[in-house]
Amino acid sequence: MRFSLSIFFIAFWSFNLSAQELVDGRWVDDNLQFIVLEQYLKGKGEIYICLSDSAGEVCIENLVSGYELKVFDAQDNLLWEGFASGRRKGVKLPQAYPQAHYITLKAFKPWVVNRRTGNKIHQAKAIELKYTLP
Repeated sequence: MRFSLSIFFIAFWSFNLSAQELVDGRWVDDNLQFIVLEQYLKGKGEIYICLSDSAGEVCIENLVSGYELKVFDAQDNLLWEGFASGRRKGVKLPQAYPQAHYITLKAFKPWVVNRRTGNKIHQAKAIELKYTLP
């Protein structure tokens, strides 16, 4: 039993690090992206975002990145802009934006931070997302 648990944890650990490479003494992973989990911008002024791998299926809970959030209407007029630390998934805007058409997110820096280790995981450029609201 102990042996099978050890194998499981080794496999799990290696799976988590498979997308990261140590390049010139720093961790690099260009397969990260923002994903929108839920959004209620038109009704409540709330949106829930996390970092994920390129498959976009599961949040990577131990990664954080601060970002700039902008909300636009259908005529590309800026309705609201602000910043989020990325430590929480949810962002509450000061009001609902029923005319909102899409949002953009852009990380402050071209790296994310692993909360468990404190290590920076670098990308070639800051992570960006343009998300059209349903």
